[in-house]
Amino acid sequence: MILIKNADIYQPEHIGINDILIGGEKILAIQPKIDISLEGLRVIDAEGAIVHPGYIDGHVHAIGGGGESGMISRVPALTEKKIAAAGVTTIVGLLGTDGTTRSVRDLVAKIQGYKEWGLSAYCLTGSYQVPTKTITGSIGDDITFINEIIGVKVAIADHRCSFPTTSELIRMASEARIASLMSKKCGIVHFHVGADKLGISQLFEIINTTPLPIKHLYPTHMGNHLDQAEEWLKLGGHIDITCHDEAPNQVIKLLSTNQDNLTISTDSNGSFPKWNEKREIIGMGAGSILELPKTVEAIIDKGVDRTTAYKLVTTNPAKALSFTSKGLLKVGYDADIDIEVDGKLRTCISRGNILVDEYNAKPSMYDECV
Repeated sequence: MILIKNADIYQPEHIGINDILIGGEKILAIQPKIDISLEGLRVIDAEGAIVHPGYIDGHVHAIGGGGESGMISRVPALTEKKIAAAGVTTIVGLLGTDGTTRSVRDLVAKIQGYKEWGLSAYCLTGSYQVPTKTITGSIGDDITFINEIIGVKVAIADHRCSFPTTSELIRMASEARIASLMSKKCGIVHFHVGADKLGISQLFEIINTTPLPIKHLYPTHMGNHLDQAEEWLKLGGHIDITCHDEAPNQVIKLLSTNQDNLTISTDSNGSFPKWNEKREIIGMGAGSILELPKTVEAIIDKGVDRTTAYKLVTTNPAKALSFTSKGLLKVGYDADIDIEVDGKLRTCISRGNILVDEYNAKPSMYDECV
């Protein structure tokens, strides 16, 4: 059991100074004063710190992405210590351009390793391409029978995608929806949206011509399509913005449309290729999960209140991904808690596991040899 004392709590709603009692993986109590004495109780004094829910990053290349500039350009896998160091307690892993040398099986294995270390971790089947790469041979079966898989990924409006037809996307969404009903998962189709002017025009067509609920269609990388993003938010859909230098301004523009359905994610360990007008690579970069707390603070620095900024990485992604016990500091919810002092992460607790303690992440299995 863990008792956090004198915590200035953002649930993400600000409720001021309270104590938090954790038992096992859950929050047992939040009260102005909790005085108990138990054998083995760990007491953490959070006086002078800000305490908020652990962050949710819904778009992470757990086993690495890249490969567009030869095999040497494959991005390494994301370590669990780096996830915790960013204050992230829940991730959703996925594949990118490379669904050939990387597989959904490998991704699921990595996700299971994160869980063993103490994180909450999930993933998506599929990659950029259609036909969809799966484990069982079926999108619906992957979602229904594999605990870690909660949806499927596909790419649209990108010169690297397989240019799926709208009919193919409808079939994917229908399969994911049926699986979501049986498995009680979100059953999302997570759309990598490239920079092509088409944007999410196919998604609007799906909503206008079928009875599929909009909640199953979740586009990301929408910074290049802010007008479409505003329209999608007005319809009640979820929109994800990727962390980068312009993300704070993009988020602020969209917050006036719908504060509850907007999320941010990092695309961590995915490649950020730079293209010329002929679609030739002229440079390479990679996403970092450390951009998530950096972007949250940048949004706050631009005048957005902390509650609204924290929602982008707590309650909002929890809603989009149907995580019913995450995103809130509330009795009965998972004990996913960050304690920050002067903007630095002092403590990170995931499902009651202390992953960062006094600014240091707990050891990984291969720290000494990698």
